[in-house]
Amino acid sequence: MSDEIVTLVENINRSPEPLHADFTSEVRALVRSGLPAARAVLPLLLSPDELTRLRAQRVLEGVSRHVAADSWGGDWALLWHENGDYQWRAEAEKRQAAVDRWRVWLDQAGAQAPRKQG
Repeated sequence: MSDEIVTLVENINRSPEPLHADFTSEVRALVRSGLPAARAVLPLLLSPDELTRLRAQRVLEGVSRHVAADSWGGDWALLWHENGDYQWRAEAEKRQAAVDRWRVWLDQAGAQAPRKQG
């Protein structure tokens, strides 16, 4: 994981947007970072802080929407449902079950993603 992603995850709550508390500049940057960022926010989906969980959910939603558009025929709702229908206000057990499913899916998606040449 890049240092940039680590810093963004650590600071996910730093700069909330005035009209959308669920978004910060860090959330938007993490979405642009793709699959590695989605993997990095998984622990935040289990945070005791509700806003942290909500913002991490927005990252996972944003990244998975891009992947769904490319590989799931655009059926993001089905993808979300198949991976546990994560909801930031759900009880801890349901959130944990969804995170476990997303972890498996992200591992598979990462293995199938084209590698950057560098």
